[in-house]
Amino acid sequence: MSYKQEDILGVPVDILTMSDIKHDLLTYFEENKKMTLTSVNPQILLMAEQNEKVKEFVKNSTHKFPDGIGLVKVSKWTKGQIKTRVAGIEVMHEVLHFANEHKKRIFLLGAKPEVAQRASENIARDFPDLTVAGWIDGYTKMSDHDIVSKMNQAQTDMVFVAMGSPKQEEWLQKNLSVLNAVVYQTVGGSLDVISGTVKRAPEFFIKTNLEWLYRSCANPKRFYRIFQLPVFVLKALSWNRKNGEH
Repeated sequence: MSYKQEDILGVPVDILTMSDIKHDLLTYFEENKKMTLTSVNPQILLMAEQNEKVKEFVKNSTHKFPDGIGLVKVSKWTKGQIKTRVAGIEVMHEVLHFANEHKKRIFLLGAKPEVAQRASENIARDFPDLTVAGWIDGYTKMSDHDIVSKMNQAQTDMVFVAMGSPKQEEWLQKNLSVLNAVVYQTVGGSLDVISGTVKRAPEFFIKTNLEWLYRSCANPKRFYRIFQLPVFVLKALSWNRKNGEH
């Protein structure tokens, strides 16, 4: 399935909705094709300027969705077609609902050991018809070869990688070709929320597209992202003036 795309800082972002993703899940399983669900936000695009592996992974992803209000705003200001943010954690929930409905096997990779364990337990409780085939925390000493072998031996259908950027994109870029699962999603800090370790932003911040601000202020390690947003906007608008078609 291919979608119209919009180039932002030289990286294509798909113009799609949650409904498109839900529809495509069944198709990819029916055709046994690999589906990569990749969150694209201002931080990822700035990173892709410096990190070729991240850029290649995003470009090659089957579904690179706009997970950031900054992308929506830049698109609007440059008369593009990206109208709505597609939040990564909401995509993960939809994928889990699909896995539950179709009795799929999932695997979690990343986060702290206690977070990964709690997330797997909560998922198993909330989605009793799927199978948590396994989890490996982000601090493991296992080699990539052993991680891949464990996932494949577990007959995994879906892999959620929660290593943070750029590690999660680099890991999938390196190992995707030898994995047997159908669906792969980069989920960043979503396991922290699912585990109950971190609370998602209050509804007000989500509805007003300020979830990024809440998360940046709530976590000192993310505070720098507040300053990245204006840098991204200026760079993206400048890039569009030089290269844009609209």
